[in-house]
Amino acid sequence: MYRRISVHLDHGFDCKRRTELALALAKRHKAELVGIYASSAPPQYYYGESVLMSRTLSVMKDLQAQSRGAVQNAFLEAAAAADVPAIVRASESSPSATVALHGRASDLIIVSQQNREDVEAAHENEFVEQALLSAGRPVMVLPSSGQFPVVGDRVMLCWDGSREAARALADAAPLLRAASHLVVLTMDEGAATRNAEAIPFEDLVTYFVAHGMPAPDHVRRDIKGVGVGSTILNAAADHSADLIVMGAYGHSKFREWAMGGATASILKSMTVPIMFSH
Repeated sequence: MYRRISVHLDHGFDCKRRTELALALAKRHKAELVGIYASSAPPQYYYGESVLMSRTLSVMKDLQAQSRGAVQNAFLEAAAAADVPAIVRASESSPSATVALHGRASDLIIVSQQNREDVEAAHENEFVEQALLSAGRPVMVLPSSGQFPVVGDRVMLCWDGSREAARALADAAPLLRAASHLVVLTMDEGAATRNAEAIPFEDLVTYFVAHGMPAPDHVRRDIKGVGVGSTILNAAADHSADLIVMGAYGHSKFREWAMGGATASILKSMTVPIMFSH
């Protein structure tokens, strides 16, 4: 079971939904919850040597401290009401660096999909991507829209036999053991790739059952002309999955960007919570 779960705290309106998901998971796993406060620093153009600029910066810092206190208190009060042990951590680094730093002492990190409409959220270019690449822990991303009262009952695992997919399987084990239904999705680009060397699906079934997980159903999809991201989301909808588990950035981040990789595609159009492992 997960014993320590971290959740990103900021001033955005999605913070409450993130906290509710984190509390539900922490309660289910009897875990301690760590709220990682990571918000934006004051704009650099406010810095200066003049007395006016110094006073402006001081006022901004005071207002930010008050807002931070309100966010942290709301989080701790929600945790106390749910009877979940909780603490708060923060640092002066960028939001992604702060989440990655303090999240490394947790089993799972929870963040939200980027939402340009959420103007009070932590503003940083590629916040989710940077947290994924640097945390060294699985990261669960909550979509910016939709309600998810249950997460982890019907799970879809994306499997391509890679190191990242194997890591995702191991990282998600506590969730998979509690699932009522599991689907393993494999993808190919047509007949030419179907003879590629891969471990037998029966070996995956043996692994699942040996670890107390439900025996999974196997779903194979052809991605030719569709794309990896759309294939994953379509399969999740077809099988009513409430959680997708997948590896992230199997190729270099530059290659993923240049080729329109699955991770970037999924992060833009995700429809259910996704647990990524890198």
